[in-house]
Amino acid sequence: MSTEDALKLIDESKKFLEPYIIYGKMITDGIAQLIKLEKLVKDKAYGDAYKLSCSMCDQISGYRSFVPQLAENLEKLREILEKACTNR
Repeated sequence: MSTEDALKLIDESKKFLEPYIIYGKMITDGIAQLIKLEKLVKDKAYGDAYKLSCSMCDQISGYRSFVPQLAENLEKLREILEKACTNR
């Protein structure tokens, strides 16, 4: 998978969260982190993007059973970004 795939996963994850924005800060913070992650990927700051994706995976781990697709997307993102860091 490429960084273009990563951007698609980020977009898909944002679209998944947007309908739940009425549930408060946790959702808006998640969307803000995805926007930041998207910017880092577009700027080719893969190291920082990888660190953020790891943090996001840790944050969502307790909610995995509630949002399995989002958790899976974040794990795929982390894998893509880890490879992007090592391929530089």
